[in-house]
Amino acid sequence: MSPALVVGPPLVAGLVLALAAQRRGWAPPLWAALAVGAVLRIIAMAWAAQDPAQPYDFANDFSMAAAEVLEGRNPTTHMRDGGWHFLPFLAYVLAGQKELGDLIGLSWNWSGRIVPVLADLALIPLVAKLAGERGALRGFQYACVPLGIMVSGIHGQFPPLTLVFGVAALVAARAGRAHWAGVLIGLSVACTNWSVLLVPGVVLAVAGSRRLVVLGWTAAVPGLWLLSSAVFLDTPVTGLVDLGKAIMSTRPVVGDWGWTALVTGGDQDVSSVLGRIGTLVLVAGLLAAGWWWRGADPVDLTLVLLLVFLILTYRLGAQYLMWPVPYLLARAGRATWPVIMVTSAWAAAGYLRVQMFTGMGWWQFHSVWALSSLVVIPFLIAALPPRNPPRPGPAEPVRPTGAMSEP
Repeated sequence: MSPALVVGPPLVAGLVLALAAQRRGWAPPLWAALAVGAVLRIIAMAWAAQDPAQPYDFANDFSMAAAEVLEGRNPTTHMRDGGWHFLPFLAYVLAGQKELGDLIGLSWNWSGRIVPVLADLALIPLVAKLAGERGALRGFQYACVPLGIMVSGIHGQFPPLTLVFGVAALVAARAGRAHWAGVLIGLSVACTNWSVLLVPGVVLAVAGSRRLVVLGWTAAVPGLWLLSSAVFLDTPVTGLVDLGKAIMSTRPVVGDWGWTALVTGGDQDVSSVLGRIGTLVLVAGLLAAGWWWRGADPVDLTLVLLLVFLILTYRLGAQYLMWPVPYLLARAGRATWPVIMVTSAWAAAGYLRVQMFTGMGWWQFHSVWALSSLVVIPFLIAALPPRNPPRPGPAEPVRPTGAMSEP
């Protein structure tokens, strides 16, 4: 049976609950939000685990990275080109999931999704904390938003873990805990490269010389994970620099989203030319956005950088659309729910394989899907926060989200 028929209704039900909570001003206790979130993610996970069509990276790259670590080899240097370009931290997590599955008799389809789902559940109280006075409502809404459910329960991808550390770092920074903030954002960066977009907001959320403390830990934690390649894996100390370069590189896969989809007609391609152009456009756009919103609240600045990345990026996987969701909910405004609904629908078209109902093959559908991202991008633009909203000084409580204008 199609996943759209099995998983689709619970996803729609979750979105309806989130919108009803918004309209009625519900503030469910944390246990209720966690219970609803767990049920929705377990339904998605249970279907995905027995689905014969698994996401390629989950079924191949993730399981292979786990196997390489268990054999004492570095997956970045032993897997296919572009198959694994991360610090060892995530590979260790994958290896732990595989070992746990073998220990308790779970297949990879189950065990490989455990950490993403648990991390996504951990985001519920963190979103509540980040949101302030209306935290109970925002945490419940995060529990129901389809994007996190699909990314963790169906895809088994790791943005939830990256965001757990990133959101926790910002919460710690706003409480004035610079060392914890630095360690946590360092762990976030150790997960995936894109997490550097979360660093400026964390740094600006603390005051004075404590920013140097945050920056020190932000550099030290990923450095220690890089060094672990020479301690626990087969990377020689002399090869750490080359390993770092390989981790920071990405294959220039284009045509899945935005302006590169327009250039390729929606066909996925590997293009070094478009990759170079796209990198320059992306870096220039992020620097300009950082300067323009330099006086914004740290949560708003983080949201801006994530949204600008999605607007301008030359490459994208559906899981990327989850990145700004915790910050969108924490600073909820008029465009929050339109952008969440549109991005959820766009991601669901891929995750739930709706081409089954169109009569199109996957690659034919992919072209239409990629080009349709041009409809999504205006919603991302509309979700950009005001340039200079009132904000308190570093490490002080922010103005309650409930005081902001909402639909």
